[in-house]
Amino acid sequence: MHSQCSWPIPGDLSLQTKWDGRDFIIPLAPPIFVTSDNCVDISTFIRSGENAFSVVQQSDMSDYMFILHAHHPIPVQLSHLASYRKRHEEWVKITHAFCTSEPMESLWKRSQSRL
Repeated sequence: MHSQCSWPIPGDLSLQTKWDGRDFIIPLAPPIFVTSDNCVDISTFIRSGENAFSVVQQSDMSDYMFILHAHHPIPVQLSHLASYRKRHEEWVKITHAFCTSEPMESLWKRSQSRL
């Protein structure tokens, strides 16, 4: 079963969570970032172990149903993850290159050999 998502228009709905020790409020009425099928991807905020989210509504939302749907990553998500991992690996290589000293001939030995 597949259904296109729709969202309430007034700004009276949000998803609240903690991520890396910081509070995050994700607006859902309407959401700022949506997937191609107009859903909200919260996978960025999911970590191994316990995850806590609160859906906060400040007006009547009885015309809507809110569903948290867990699924295997879709190709777009896998592509995004592969791109992130590649950039991260390149960054690690660059920073490692700056932190690794090249073995050099002693300046004392070099200056004596030029005499």
